[in-house]
This record gives sequence, structure tokens and C-alpha cells, in this order.
Amino acid sequence: MTTSTDAPAWQQAFRNHFPITAQKIYVCQAYASPMAPRVSDAMGHFFSSLSMARADKPEWLAAAEGVRTQVAQLIGGKARHVAFTKNTTEGLNIVAQGYPWRPGDSLVIDDQEHPVNTVPWLHLRQRGVEVRVARTEDRRVTVDSIWSQVDANTRLIAVSYVQYSTGVRADIQALAERCRAQGIHLVVDGIQGVGLLPIEVENWGISALSCGAYKALHGPLGLGFLYVAPALLEQLQPAHFGPSFANRIDKSVEGWGLKSGAGDARVLEGGNINYPGVYGLAQALLMIEEAKVENLAPWTLALAARLDAGLRAQGFQILSSTHPGENSTIVCIRHPQAFALRKYLYAQGVVCNLLDTGSIRFSMGAYNTPEEMDAILKITGRFMADAQLRSCACS
Repeated sequence: MTTSTDAPAWQQAFRNHFPITAQKIYVCQAYASPMAPRVSDAMGHFFSSLSMARADKPEWLAAAEGVRTQVAQLIGGKARHVAFTKNTTEGLNIVAQGYPWRPGDSLVIDDQEHPVNTVPWLHLRQRGVEVRVARTEDRRVTVDSIWSQVDANTRLIAVSYVQYSTGVRADIQALAERCRAQGIHLVVDGIQGVGLLPIEVENWGISALSCGAYKALHGPLGLGFLYVAPALLEQLQPAHFGPSFANRIDKSVEGWGLKSGAGDARVLEGGNINYPGVYGLAQALLMIEEAKVENLAPWTLALAARLDAGLRAQGFQILSSTHPGENSTIVCIRHPQAFALRKYLYAQGVVCNLLDTGSIRFSMGAYNTPEEMDAILKITGRFMADAQLRSCACS
């Protein structure tokens, strides 16, 4: 498959972690990252040790703390404010169900959100919480569009860092600043951005960030994390509680007591976490660290911009934003024959998404190259220029 002869050394080394790049043009990271053998080997080693009846729980716990620190460094937070989860949904539910809602409270989401960042909040209507849906204009999730639904009873705003169906990036920093001024918690679904785009949870003032490991973090399924800022953490009353590093039984008092670590996000964990996934994610995060985080965003954003410009020139309807700061590593297009186009792209070795919205999504990773973007444009150009080809692809 297409490689870049002028790629920097870090990019070539990173690309080499993903064997699929030798066979296909994989622009489907927003659905799931291809798993690097380095990641799957680490998980395989964990399972191999179990087959030999090794149960090194202290070692597993130490590995988890190491990965917790890696995650905190990546997002600009502290390890004690990071809890492991199964996925993004679980993290959002911990906040949704644990927040001390009162009658008359409201929260705000927007009309571009993925079901993962919608269902947990809509479910709160059963508890009397008013859930307001901000209407966006031209699919742009702006601070003003969100704020149009905020009132004196608003306690929380939930938004995606990058929207799954358009690639539009929210100005999280500006939104967090306004939330902080009004005493509102900002909860961010970060799965389409964390690992590729810069984020600073403490400096920006994000109250909670939930993220799964299997997309831009290049980790395994079944593992995620939830960052919770101290001000929100002290308010949460978890719907589920279990033994963890931070939750311990005090048998020294009559009737026993419960000791929970104040300001420690591990109070949100209960029982065993996904230790095999932890070992895999450790390697995935090391790959990101070795490539240097500051290299990833410029490279992937440039790829997306290159593809975006070419598709616009070919006459496609582009759903992604051209406004400064709203671009991301995702480019989404609409076409009356989207199913046929996706089928043709697949036949030519391009792996992309056909979304539930009817649009086609290209999502780039740091393993992609400019030459691959040009190869995609040649394929889409042929499709647009040849009516017979479009007809054949539909059959």
C-alpha cells in the first residue's frame, strides 16, 4: 500500500506498528483503531501467564497504577483523579447516576451527539431532571449554541470533544471557561479526540472526561477511563460501590465501617478491572509517547485538511467544518449513492465508515500518509466522473 517517502522518522516508525497499512488504506480509526501486535502481544503474555496458573495480583495492580499515570500525563491531569472503566458509556453513567440531582435541576446536551453521550442523560428524566437539547446551526457545536439552553438551574453540560458524524471539534477550552464562571460542570466525551488532539483537563477546567481505549488511544476493547476533577468528585455519590484501593472495610469499629479515599477517583472502581486490557493499553500509550504527542495532531490534521480540500473540489457535500479550530482528524461527506461509494472504496482497499446518518466518514490516524489521501481522492474522483461505475457499484 501507499507509503510516504518524505515522512519523518517518527511517523515511519509509528506506521510500522500497524501491519494493516501494508495491505489497505485504513481510515476508520473513529470506529476502531487497528490493534498493533505490540498491544495484542502484551495481552497475550498476560493470558499465557494465567494458563501457567500464575496469579500475580500485586503485579497487576502495579501495572494499573503505571497506566493510570500514563493516562493522567496524556490528558494533563493527576493520576489520583483517574478511574478505570469498561468504556466511555460507563464513565458517563458514573457521573450521570452519581451526581446529587435536585428537583428542578437541568442539564444541556446538543443535537449532534452520539447515543453514548445522549442515552445516559436522557435517562435522567425519570429522576425529574430537565434535559435540554441545544439546536446547532450547520452542525456546528459552538459555545453560544450550547449556552442558548443554559439557565439558573443548569448544573451540567455534556458535549463531545469531536462529533462522530461530522468531525466538528468543540471549543472545549472556551466552553469550560464559561461553565466555570457560572458554576456549571462540563462533562466531555473524549473518545474521538484523546490520543490525537491536545487536551488539558486541569488547565482547561474540565469537570469530567470519559474515554474508551480502542480508538485514538490504539488500545483494546473493554477498557476506558474517567477523569473527574476534585470539585465534582467530592459531590459524586456512586450508584455502585465495591472494594478497591480506595474503598476499604474498617473492622476496628463496632459493626464495621467503610473507609473511602477522599479525592481519590479509585473510589469509583469496584472489584477487578480489565487487567489484560491494562497491559495492552500500557504498550499503546508507550507507542504514542515514543512518537511524541506533539507530533500527532499536526500530522493527522494536515492529512484531514488535504482530503477535505480534495473532496470539496470534486463536488462532495462536506459535513466537516471549515471554521478555525473546528477541524479534526475526521472528514465526513454525503452523496446520494453513499452505499455504492463505500462499496467501491472497500473494493479498492480503502477501509472507511458508512454511518447511521447516511454519510461516509474518513478518520485518519498517525499511521496514515499524504500519499494515501491522494490515493483516496483518485478513487473518489473516478467514482464522481463515471456514471457507469456508480451504476455498477450499486449492484
